[in-house]
Amino acid sequence: MSPSAPRESAPRAPRRRRLPTEARQEILQAAERVFAKSHADAVGLKEIAEEAGVSHALVTHYFGTFGGLVDAVLEQRVVALRERMLARMAEPSALSRPGELLTMLFDSLEEPVYKRLWMWVLATERSAAADFFPLRQKGLRQVAEQLATAIAEATGAPAVALVPEVERMLLIAVSTAYGYTVGKPALVGALGKTPSREVDRALQESLGEMIREHLFRFAARVQGAGSQ
Repeated sequence: MSPSAPRESAPRAPRRRRLPTEARQEILQAAERVFAKSHADAVGLKEIAEEAGVSHALVTHYFGTFGGLVDAVLEQRVVALRERMLARMAEPSALSRPGELLTMLFDSLEEPVYKRLWMWVLATERSAAADFFPLRQKGLRQVAEQLATAIAEATGAPAVALVPEVERMLLIAVSTAYGYTVGKPALVGALGKTPSREVDRALQESLGEMIREHLFRFAARVQGAGSQ
């Protein structure tokens, strides 16, 4: 009996070469897909690497740790939100519709992936890390400076004098948004109401108007003091 001929192995698919920026972005997209299905504490870099079709080592190369990857996913989302808000603030009528800006913020925080990752950040105290992305980017300062400039153009008050008060109002707005997003069922339920889109929008409109009225009154006082 003649020996059987060796079986030919199936040809391997050629490995696609990626630019570093492409590889990093594909890993982030894979992480988004994984986090859309699972909570952050139920998965790790291994699952992200499998979803992206890359090695665990490559994920580690780009992001270091699981916390670094979560940080990068959140950063990508926050940067996109900030760019949308800055673009909206550049519109001439933006200051007359503050509720719309807050709706953009609240809606972004309500997205399941963002909410899951932010809860993980709080639980692991990642937000206190020196390299957490808001501490590196200082994006809220960018929003404060543009908003102060817009109010200055509308009122004639000097923008530099408005920035500190605008920063305080932004802290109030963002803190409210995060707190409401996390505690909405209990907060709204404590009022004897059921969480709904209508309740959300009413809160956003009221908060937006309060902040707008306060900042314009403050700008008027600054302008008045400067003219004396």
